[in-house]
Amino acid sequence: MSRAMIGRRQWIGAALTIAVAGLVPAAVEAQPKDVKVAMIAPLSGPWARQGQLMQMGAEMAIEEINAKGGIAGLGGAKLKLILADAGDSTEKAKNAAQRIMAQEPDLVGGTGSWLSSFTLAVTEVTERAGAPLVIAQWQKGQPVTVNPPEQAVAMAIWPKR
Repeated sequence: MSRAMIGRRQWIGAALTIAVAGLVPAAVEAQPKDVKVAMIAPLSGPWARQGQLMQMGAEMAIEEINAKGGIAGLGGAKLKLILADAGDSTEKAKNAAQRIMAQEPDLVGGTGSWLSSFTLAVTEVTERAGAPLVIAQWQKGQPVTVNPPEQAVAMAIWPKR
């Protein structure tokens, strides 16, 4: 009788070990993935200070959101900022956008650019890729909405592609 009990106990222990081992990958997969957001800004050249300020602002906002538990609607997913240097020319800005789109295929969208000429070059790339680019534009001291409301919808749909 005791020999059969040991066998059953060993079998139950082995079964539990296998079950728990099977749950570990599921638990790891259940953790939400980072939500990657691109920032294409002049981090070198004559407009580097403005790019650095944009970067600092984005990092502060992301730190605050992540410290408060991340994105609740995505199970607490954390934001991750992916930076690209737009440099000092439209060609460099366009190249930065092409590079970041190729290297980070799971981006949900982006922001940045700083100069109108950079923004035009970058939006050519992001529009072809179907990635939303949220930008702010100021005219005579007043903010101007440059992206239609559909961009917000595109930002929400983009991760589901």
